Amino acid sequence: MLEKNQTVIDYRHLYFKYEGSDEQALSDINLSIKKGEFIVLTGKSGCGKTTLTRCVNGLIPNFYNGEFRGKAKVKNYDLSKDGIREISREVGSVFQDPRSQFFTLHVKTEIPFSSENYGIDSEIIQENIIKSVEDLKLNKLIDKQLLNLSSGEKQKIAVASVYTLGALIYVLDEPSSNLDSEGTKQLGEVLRKLKEKGHTIIISEHRLNYLKDLADRVVYMENGGIKEIIDGKDFVKKSSLWLDKKDLRQLYISPIELIKYDRNSKSIRANPLLKVDNLSFRYRGGKYIFDNVSFDSYGGDVIGILGKNGVGKSTLLKVLMGLEKPNKGEIYIDAKKASKRVRIKNSTYVMQDVDYQLFAPSVLEEMIIGLPDSKEIRDKAKEYLSYFNLEKYIERHPASLSGGQKQRLAIAMACMKDSRLLFFDEPTSGLDAANMKQVSSAIRKISNNNRCIFVITHDEEFANLTFNTVLKFNDDKTINYFNINKEKNNYKKENLA
Repeated sequence: MLEKNQTVIDYRHLYFKYEGSDEQALSDINLSIKKGEFIVLTGKSGCGKTTLTRCVNGLIPNFYNGEFRGKAKVKNYDLSKDGIREISREVGSVFQDPRSQFFTLHVKTEIPFSSENYGIDSEIIQENIIKSVEDLKLNKLIDKQLLNLSSGEKQKIAVASVYTLGALIYVLDEPSSNLDSEGTKQLGEVLRKLKEKGHTIIISEHRLNYLKDLADRVVYMENGGIKEIIDGKDFVKKSSLWLDKKDLRQLYISPIELIKYDRNSKSIRANPLLKVDNLSFRYRGGKYIFDNVSFDSYGGDVIGILGKNGVGKSTLLKVLMGLEKPNKGEIYIDAKKASKRVRIKNSTYVMQDVDYQLFAPSVLEEMIIGLPDSKEIRDKAKEYLSYFNLEKYIERHPASLSGGQKQRLAIAMACMKDSRLLFFDEPTSGLDAANMKQVSSAIRKISNNNRCIFVITHDEEFANLTFNTVLKFNDDKTINYFNINKEKNNYKKENLA
């Protein structure tokens, strides 16, 4: 048994360069972590924090090839000598998307999967499962299929699998990036329980607000190196300005003030671009996902679509853009009833993972794909690339761009089609503060009187910066429409929960 103050992770002059890269991913890392510490790694995208987590669980140098120098010890293992199987018995990993580490279909079989692979006695496994279910409050989930769980619940099961194995150290890479506020809260509660149990936790994160009361130390990284190590108690006192200068997400996020929309108010604008009347939808044989929804959207509106994971936000987008037919209700564009064909013609959709929409060998070719190849079209593409500060990447392969650059490229591509309705699904997932702000600015730039923009997000900081109106999903299948920060006589104020 390790003592409380015993070092469990120790790096001395650690360097790493990925195979085929000219840049150091890690540069002169010196860091010691004691048993029971909660360490947050943060910094801009590409700063090296994910690479450092891979030096905790043994993926570097055992899985990712490259130039590895320096000393790296995890518990009693030397990363340069010991295999990943030995290290992973002591270090449990939880990835950004827990689905990537699931191997079965049911919660009951997934939790013991890692333990069974190590040949642990079945009686001990059963005892550990009971302990995991009790400690992590999984009673309501144990009999469910993994496919039916929310993102937050899936993260809990990924943690439970590691917990059942009896790992001493937990390493998590951007675990909140796909979670709604409820899922993030659940994740925070699980991490608090692990900390109380004395486990060592290393977490790489952009979103910091749910970790502010958990961190013992915050490691701020730049260009592959450790720039600053801050005591957790001092970090929570850092000003908004200090965080902005470091391009870090805010620790304290103000709730969005929502003002109930009254369709019959005399102050409501005339001539909505998109009008929705009594819209309802359900899949064949299923229950209604949303029911009797009505709202108006105007040119220049940037509309946030908010709600828990799984409530039907993406389904609403599919209906609005013509990919699904509503069971009841009507949709109008410019006061004319809009068929599925008309809605598809007027819509452009940008996925959460824009990699699925990038096909061309260069940024410029990506901009004009599917359009007539003419000087006029190419000049228009260059103009939009300049608009979004992407002109210097014009000959680059889209796959070589950062996450934020890819998102801005996808927005620029959407502009090329001159669509009346633009739809974005979680455009800031996994983005640091600087890239999140760039995406927010890009979306606001392209809003105009001839276009409505709809954005699904769980990112409250991004929502505060970006939206002027909100569609909020409720648990009873209804959707409420709100304006933001507009004092009107016929409006009722609410706060976003």
